Amino acid sequence: MACWHQETWPKIHAKAKAKGSEILFAGQIGIRSDQVTGRTWGEKGRTSMVRRSGNRFSVKAMSGISTRGRMHFMVFAESFTAQVMCRFLDRLAGYFDHKVHLVVNRHSAHHSKKVRGWLAAHPDDVELHFLPRTRPS
Repeated sequence: MACWHQETWPKIHAKAKAKGSEILFAGQIGIRSDQVTGRTWGEKGRTSMVRRSGNRFSVKAMSGISTRGRMHFMVFAESFTAQVMCRFLDRLAGYFDHKVHLVVNRHSAHHSKKVRGWLAAHPDDVELHFLPRTRPS
């Protein structure tokens, strides 16, 4: 990680600054409404009853946060795939009138064949930069 901070990041930053590009750090998140079962309060000697619907739902989001504090995001319901990543890239390319340097983790969708194809077709719109692999602690 130190190598990335000392060598890779300064190169990305200099490249973006020289061309007037935007740098975004991207990530995905999923939120679920699952029931969390545990203890609750109740009258001593009486079992508490907690009603629940059993309905569950989830929502996911892909976001990019700039070094200037700007945030761009997209909400989706399906699993995060290369197709979803390409949709996010389309939105970024449509929003900015200059190149975006997108720093991402090593999720398989980020370096999939489909995403590489999208990037090859849009070389002036978005360039991906990968964070280093992390070792489990």
